[in-house]
Amino acid sequence: MNIFYCHGFASAFDPDKPKIQRLSELGPVHGVDFDFTQPAETVVERCMAALLEHDIDLVVGTSLGGWLANAAGSRAGLPFVAINPSIDPAKTLMRHVGKGVDHQGKPYELEASAVLSYSPFRLAGCGLILLDEGDDVLDSAQTASLCKPRFEVVSFPGGSHRFDHMEASLPLIDTFFHRASLVYGLDDD
Repeated sequence: MNIFYCHGFASAFDPDKPKIQRLSELGPVHGVDFDFTQPAETVVERCMAALLEHDIDLVVGTSLGGWLANAAGSRAGLPFVAINPSIDPAKTLMRHVGKGVDHQGKPYELEASAVLSYSPFRLAGCGLILLDEGDDVLDSAQTASLCKPRFEVVSFPGGSHRFDHMEASLPLIDTFFHRASLVYGLDDD
């Protein structure tokens, strides 16, 4: 299983992060840094190019990266796992409009026009939604309510926005991928 990981807003792809290390137990994990201050279509196109470049089988993302995993995965016909995804980024990103500093200490400037380009979470494609009920940034109950009619949703009690249940999620992701492989005709070795 060749995995692509989409990080969240003001973050970066870091293969040494515990979440990525856990995911790598299922297969190689690739990623790139995304600039979410750019319009949504620019970000999605960058992700689509990376999916092709790395011959990806599964797209995984957290927070705004969960939104991106959904957008790019459903567009590319790839299964995706959205972890504590942003379901309405045009709303939740508004609090970051203006100048700020990302988690790596680099300054950024986010314009309202870029934020408004982010559409709601798509109810399309083949996805698994993983939620920590203790997420203090995004409303996990609202996400579950939106996604349950269309996707498999697994909620864990407690946890945080960064997602504290990756180890417990590995068997769920593996099972989901093998089921999705049958649907998409992927090589699930």
